[in-house]
Amino acid sequence: MEPWQRWCARTMLKDRTANLHGEAFEDFFHRLMQLADPGFFPVRTTRGDRGADGLLISGRRLYACYGPQTANEYEVGRKFRSDLHEAITHRGDDFDTFVFVHNNSRGVAPQVTLEISEAQADHPSLKFENFGLDQMFRVLRRLDSEDIEDLIGPFPLKAMVTGVGMAELAPLLDHLSTNRKRSSLPTNIPIPPSHKLEYNRFGEDMADFLRLSLPHVPLVKDYYDGLADPIERDEVAAAFRQEYLDLADTLDDPDAIVVRLQWYILGNEARSPKDQIEANTVLMYFFGECEIFEIPPQDWPTAHETMEGGTT
Repeated sequence: MEPWQRWCARTMLKDRTANLHGEAFEDFFHRLMQLADPGFFPVRTTRGDRGADGLLISGRRLYACYGPQTANEYEVGRKFRSDLHEAITHRGDDFDTFVFVHNNSRGVAPQVTLEISEAQADHPSLKFENFGLDQMFRVLRRLDSEDIEDLIGPFPLKAMVTGVGMAELAPLLDHLSTNRKRSSLPTNIPIPPSHKLEYNRFGEDMADFLRLSLPHVPLVKDYYDGLADPIERDEVAAAFRQEYLDLADTLDDPDAIVVRLQWYILGNEARSPKDQIEANTVLMYFFGECEIFEIPPQDWPTAHETMEGGTT
């Protein structure tokens, strides 16, 4: 898969699973796992699943799916206890690992983690694993392109990635102008080295996806160079930098910070790969101008090639 396909696939998988609940979520999980491993067997529910929604024979893993329409961590915890009890009672000889499968993109709820911790203490011979969006994506990306598109839908045309123009960017920049602050930026900021993306510890897929926007970054510079108000750009940059600093105080994951900055640029939550590509173009302009993210020291070694198409 190309970088743009990987990022589109992750976004599409998140959207697809977020709208699947109950048996629909189980059916999607079954299809994914059967395509990935012929040793996976879905468990029929006509007479009760006895605590299991799937078995991976070769790995001796039992999978239990949790995709409720209404998120209630106490109800999920109750179902986890019930499924584990049923699985141990009726299928204790079939598995060594109990896998908690869920469609919550934000992760496992605190109450559920407590239930899993207690279960581990009560059953030390068993292993317990989390299987959420990240684990689904790792399985998905191993499939053939035809199987991936059969599961989550066709990939957007590559023109969506390469066809960004000022008509798409101008509304975003105008939106940022409404949030600008009349404050000064830090002075004497050096031009960023080419390995700034690597230094800030972005995930591989996120870094590749951000790089796709670099050829369009000069459009943002041209936009600001053509404004009648010479200080608007600096005021927008000051507000954008403050938003980044606020996020960096509460979030350790640079990928998560990018997602939140995308929301800030778009005015609401990013809903499609196209939205994110356009937002990333604006984001990478400020990244290249060093208003956001950390600047590596000059003697910091890089393992990647120079960024192309940006303002470095």
